[in-house]
Amino acid sequence: MRIAFVSAEVYPFSKVGGLGDVAGALPLELAELGVEIMVITPRYGSIDHSDFGIQDSPYRFTVKLGNEAIDCGLSRWQSPQHPNVRVYFIENERYFGSRGVYTDRKGTPCDDNAQRFLLLSKAALEICKVMNWIPDIIHCNDNHCALISVYLKNKPSEYPLFQNTKTLLTLHNIAYQGTVSMDRRGIYDLPDNLFYPTVPMEWYGRINPLKAGILFADAINTVSPTHAREIAEDEQFSAGLKGVIAATGKPVHGILNGVDYSKWSPQRDIYIAKPYSVRTVSEKKFNKIALLNDTGIDPAMVDKPLIGMVTRLVEQKGIPLLIEGLERMLALDLAIIILGSGEPDYERSLSAFAERFPGRLKIDFGYNNPLSHKIMAGCDMFLMPSRFEPCGITQMAALKYGTAPVVHQTGGLADTVIQWNGQTGNGFVFEEYAVDDLIKSVRSAISVYYDKYKWRQIMLNGMATDFSWQQSAKQYIELYHSLL
Repeated sequence: MRIAFVSAEVYPFSKVGGLGDVAGALPLELAELGVEIMVITPRYGSIDHSDFGIQDSPYRFTVKLGNEAIDCGLSRWQSPQHPNVRVYFIENERYFGSRGVYTDRKGTPCDDNAQRFLLLSKAALEICKVMNWIPDIIHCNDNHCALISVYLKNKPSEYPLFQNTKTLLTLHNIAYQGTVSMDRRGIYDLPDNLFYPTVPMEWYGRINPLKAGILFADAINTVSPTHAREIAEDEQFSAGLKGVIAATGKPVHGILNGVDYSKWSPQRDIYIAKPYSVRTVSEKKFNKIALLNDTGIDPAMVDKPLIGMVTRLVEQKGIPLLIEGLERMLALDLAIIILGSGEPDYERSLSAFAERFPGRLKIDFGYNNPLSHKIMAGCDMFLMPSRFEPCGITQMAALKYGTAPVVHQTGGLADTVIQWNGQTGNGFVFEEYAVDDLIKSVRSAISVYYDKYKWRQIMLNGMATDFSWQQSAKQYIELYHSLL
């Protein structure tokens, strides 16, 4: 089976969020199971050829964006461990080479992202043609390449080689739809009747690539079973696209993301103070002591609950709820460490709290991979109060480290964290997205924390979970076969 896997982000070459993790890990697991896979992504200016051993290729091709002909090059990376996996990079200095994934070098969102990701969609098809490598399925990810299915269905005469190729569109975050002004319609070179009110490309007077992709894809899925139900049944969770999903007449498949346990395992983690396992879980405390020392949290908190967060500081992640309840949480005689960056207003509010509670609240703004591992290993609890969460990966990683998640019951959080009931369970779940429910759940976790026998059982339950990418890859292969 041949799969073309198209993504705007692919770890370790480029990563902004969970999409990059998925695109970096899932193709490798698919290859392990015998799938021949080509990953296609832009070559951004932040990607250094020499760092990764990326090789130039002689292939060149042209992509039309409206009246503009874009000349593109192609470079390639071959996985030394997985010969069935090749990553191809679209080379174009103007649209990709001088930028990051979604922003310029100053962090400002690119005002031509519509052109950039249209180029990604059309270039992916051209690459398959010039390589004479026609996939059985093109696996598209999010709005950035959702238009691939639109072109295959609406301009078949231009893509005759793909007449038997199916498309799968994975919705990692349906809230990001890539909408742009209708005055950009000229760049798409699609029939006018696709842009009229209420038809596939139109969305409240704007162009919506994700809407069109959903309507024309042969199948759609999202990254957890619960979130699949949420977006099919709830207007808010679907970011307005519930009716569009219903109009397809197709089910939304829910497949959980996985965790790369070669990187996220307390037994082999190179960043933590002391490795530990199920048999030596008591040694987790050494990592707590090291984390307190590294972050400046009061050492006296070593025998009291320590809560960690590794998150983007945006509304979706429940940051307004966190800020609303932060003072009440800190009154429970605990300490909190937060790693992340995001909205300036949220950063200012959290900084003000940190100044008021020195030694009890530590905030590290930005990206710090070693610290994220230390938080997983050193904290007792891991807080994810997300308003919605398509899947979430960090709560699954926290479980493997014996760090009990405290989460809102939504999306993948609901599918992976099981409420402790006195004997079974691996964490704590609050149902209503409300500060009182959040505080109640934290209180519940604290009460169990001081019962060392029960707390050890929660840790062991979490460490016994298996959310490996292999499980996810098998489900994707089943979905691929159903399409063929």
